[in-house]
Amino acid sequence: MRKRKHVIGTMAASIALATAAMAAAGSVHADTSAARPHAVPAGSAAGAAEAAAAHPHCAAGKVCMWSEPHFQGHRYDWSPNEGNVFLGDHELADKVASFVATVEGCFQDSPPPGPGAWRKFKPNDFQSDYEFGRRTDRIVPGC
Repeated sequence: MRKRKHVIGTMAASIALATAAMAAAGSVHADTSAARPHAVPAGSAAGAAEAAAAHPHCAAGKVCMWSEPHFQGHRYDWSPNEGNVFLGDHELADKVASFVATVEGCFQDSPPPGPGAWRKFKPNDFQSDYEFGRRTDRIVPGC
């Protein structure tokens, strides 16, 4: 009987650990040429709860970027008053793997000799595994 209780307790702990690991991993949003950052419905309680559960806090007026998927690795917080910023100065050129936006702005790929592709973001946009970020060199207030 004692062995059976131990096995059941071990199984319950394993299930709890797996559930916690999946919750911590967060949502994965595929980025394709047609896809844009995920936007949470504004003004709804469900939207606010989804946004809070899906990504870490990013201060108002900022875009928080990470070098690894799922909001891990090196972090840089940008605000529009910084203007056009080359992300290489923050160890993130071609390495923005996840982000959370609380303001509007634009990610740009800037291959020589001039500007390339761009992706606009708005408040409440986020990506936990941002494919376009692997090409992003700059962040700017507007597209």
